[in-house]
Amino acid sequence: MLEKRAMEQREIPIKEVFVSAHYHLKVEEQVVRCHADHSSGAYTIILPPVALAKGLQYFILARDADALNTITIHDLDDSECWDGDVVFDAKCDGMIFESDGMKWWQCCQVDESAAPAESESSRAPQ
Repeated sequence: MLEKRAMEQREIPIKEVFVSAHYHLKVEEQVVRCHADHSSGAYTIILPPVALAKGLQYFILARDADALNTITIHDLDDSECWDGDVVFDAKCDGMIFESDGMKWWQCCQVDESAAPAESESSRAPQ
């Protein structure tokens, strides 16, 4: 019985997209590479409907961003307890979003702007 159900479920092919302007993700666009600079300016990426994305993960990475040219990740106001928009403001910022059908879970955030700088005193003697 379970095997039959598994075979009946629709498979969604994973698609990678490259974004440099306002964009609304489609359900199958699960790998997202973003680029924001002086020519694109700041922009927003909107996640697909949380119910349609049930069980899926979305990997979003900012290839380039800074304090003026930010990338904001927003839901459709259809998620329970949305933790608030996520803003990428440094190169290599990223996050994984996962839908349980009712809530977007934000996990595994990479925030390059929060990385501690290496100081002279923290380096090993040569």
